[in-house]
Amino acid sequence: MVVFGMNVKDNIKSKLFIDSIVVNTASFVEKAGFFVANILIARYLSVDHFGEYSTALAYATFFSTMTDIGINVTLVRALNLEKRFENEHLTNALIIKSVLAVVMYVLMAVSLFFAKYNNDVIGLTLIFGLVRICNEFMLTFYSVDEAHQNFMYPSIMNSIYVVTFIVGIIIVITIKGNYYHLAYIRLGIVLLFILLLSHRMVRSFKFVFNWEVFRWFFFKAIPFSIVTVLWNLILKANVIIISLMVGTTEVGIFTNSMLFLDTLSIIPGNLRKITIPELYKALEKNDRNKFQFFFDVMSKYFGIISFCLMVLLFLFARDIIIIIFGEKYLSCVPILQLISFAIPLIFNIALTIIIGLDKRSALLRVLVVATIVNIVSNIILIHFFSLIGAAIVIAITYGLIFILGHLYLMLKEKIKMINVIVCYLKLIAIATTVIYMSSATGMMDYPLPINLIGVSVIYVILVMVFILKKDDIRIIREMIKI
Repeated sequence: MVVFGMNVKDNIKSKLFIDSIVVNTASFVEKAGFFVANILIARYLSVDHFGEYSTALAYATFFSTMTDIGINVTLVRALNLEKRFENEHLTNALIIKSVLAVVMYVLMAVSLFFAKYNNDVIGLTLIFGLVRICNEFMLTFYSVDEAHQNFMYPSIMNSIYVVTFIVGIIIVITIKGNYYHLAYIRLGIVLLFILLLSHRMVRSFKFVFNWEVFRWFFFKAIPFSIVTVLWNLILKANVIIISLMVGTTEVGIFTNSMLFLDTLSIIPGNLRKITIPELYKALEKNDRNKFQFFFDVMSKYFGIISFCLMVLLFLFARDIIIIIFGEKYLSCVPILQLISFAIPLIFNIALTIIIGLDKRSALLRVLVVATIVNIVSNIILIHFFSLIGAAIVIAITYGLIFILGHLYLMLKEKIKMINVIVCYLKLIAIATTVIYMSSATGMMDYPLPINLIGVSVIYVILVMVFILKKDDIRIIREMIKI
């Protein structure tokens, strides 16, 4: 099978592997950094104050994300397809984002008067609104490098950013500051990075406005914008609903539980960043084999990884919460166990394929259905089951997106599913077996390190026996050939 072309195939595989290492290493630093930051803040603040802090950050994030509405994705696409208008496209992106930033900040501030939060939550939200908008501008600057498949600079800068933030948190804790000091420290750091990135961009690009190019950019961004808004509703609306229906304290508990899922989601997200430019090229050449190959291989590997993570989080949820957040957050345990079932669903290769095929309308239909189900389910299940209901909705929503995405590829794009279906059925059986053996044999009564090693070894053995084949070893060797 010709996948990437003769020698070019190996070069592309190696480049994807190198880019994957760079991006995933940086993302690991970023996510691990914010993971540590969240732990430090959660342990330092009281449960109630951490809930208020988390509510303010989530509320601000919900509105600030609307300043993107697909601009970054459109910019990457435009810089790949129309390189001669590079300066114009960057100008268009910054103009649209600046206007949206002002509009969304005003809407956020006005909406706070109707949210019935206390004054501290409102004050923190206004600060975090500025922080998150600046973060969105940072992502736009990084998109230029990503469009050129230069992942090193944004990776390094983002790593420095998160390390600086951790240092700021440690300083606040040392001087015994409050959550306002944490918010101001974060605002100061992000403003500094915006200045640095802006200086670099001014030196590298000319800001040129062309009305015709602007119109093209704007209308091309519309399909992406709707998708972005829907994703924002799916990912962020639950926290706001929890804060309004149950209270801000519960937001902190739910945030700590979701932190694990959010951190792990960076893996499929990074894969999407790295492979989308290559899939666009395959689309231009009408190379259908590449899409099938990518779907088969990555579905298997991501399935193996995600089911392993699911098993570990489900079995060791209590130990993880106590070690990381302390016993005051034991109420996170059942939430984390339920959320763990969504891990295989967020490693969704079907979405990457749909984007690579440039089928935004199909993705849009999937997300419209998922958004409606998500919001309605959150309101109903949170009302009856509080945070347990919110955790169940996470699995329902991602499960629906997973199923609908795969159905579309099978029915409309003629992507063959049989191998992946068989693989997932085997993985479900393996995960169930490992969980049952751990409980039935009394393995969980042993010390944590022994349990962890035992569960991992059983899982790896079963995967090697029932999932992996000789071809898998060959593909891995080709990918790491440098």
